[in-house]
Amino acid sequence: MFGFFIGAACLVGLAAVARGHRHHHYGYGGFGHHGHHGHRRGFGGRFFFRRVLERLDTTPGQEKVIREAIHDLRDEAGSLRSEVRRTRGDLAQALRGPELDRAVLDRVFAKHDEVIEKLRVSLLTSADKVHSTLDEQQRKRLADMIESGPWGLAGC
Repeated sequence: MFGFFIGAACLVGLAAVARGHRHHHYGYGGFGHHGHHGHRRGFGGRFFFRRVLERLDTTPGQEKVIREAIHDLRDEAGSLRSEVRRTRGDLAQALRGPELDRAVLDRVFAKHDEVIEKLRVSLLTSADKVHSTLDEQQRKRLADMIESGPWGLAGC
């Protein structure tokens, strides 16, 4: 079960990278540069994702399948984020009364189970699409990058 969460976290992270999520990191000693409208370019999420695809030596057709799989996974992960926000309110409600409202917490856990199951199905579907589009050598390279951790994916 714990392995599932690690795998899900990795794929969600890869989805965020594919989405082009940019974090502004200042003090990198000049890496990257400010481009159009002052946005930082060079070492953002798109660079990271592009680097992974380059290391896998994917074809344009493979890249399209991978992007679609990650997009689908990212959409499902969005429901998980909204559920986390609702959980805070439900937890606060359960704690407000003179006694802990276990019924509220049971409903929260049941909803979490639903969301996690949907995410699991989405993760498996996305992983299957990526796996089936890559050849044996590419799958091995991707597995090695994932096993090496974030720096393995980035090729650093």
